[in-house]
Amino acid sequence: MVYRMAKPGQFTSRFTPVECSLKAQSAIVSEADVVGMTTDRLVLIRKLKGNMFQTVLRAKLKQEPDGTSIELTTGMDRIMFVFMCFFLVAFTAIAVLFLAAWLRIFQSFQFSDQDRRDWLFLSTPVISIAVGFALVHLGRYLSRDEAPFLTRLVVEATEAKSKAKATAPKSAA
Repeated sequence: MVYRMAKPGQFTSRFTPVECSLKAQSAIVSEADVVGMTTDRLVLIRKLKGNMFQTVLRAKLKQEPDGTSIELTTGMDRIMFVFMCFFLVAFTAIAVLFLAAWLRIFQSFQFSDQDRRDWLFLSTPVISIAVGFALVHLGRYLSRDEAPFLTRLVVEATEAKSKAKATAPKSAA
């Protein structure tokens, strides 16, 4: 499972960024299960009910000569991602310190003979890291259907078209 941002979707809309923002805001208000905020350059949307690892849609709006370029990305909330990185670094540091104490590398920092035999105590940081990864996998699995829903909501609200379809040459028939 990938924890970084998903590949962005490139869309274009005939409306200005401010109009796209207003249309996205009205879609957020009209959908009961969605909350979000909009500015003239950014739209953030997530489902109201979910877990900590729920999907957040970020739409970057950029003025183009023929309308607005919309770059959609979906993924975990950035605050949660930063917290997870902090959690991982902290428990990895504790695991390294436990290993240093178990190996008796430092004279003043080492476990007693009884602590060296207590495997549950020694493996607690590693178990915490594994439980953290398992919770992330479970949370992302439970929110797997949110990205298509949120993408459809924004694309329909702004009447956006995929850039690949919008720039494809029309064949003469």
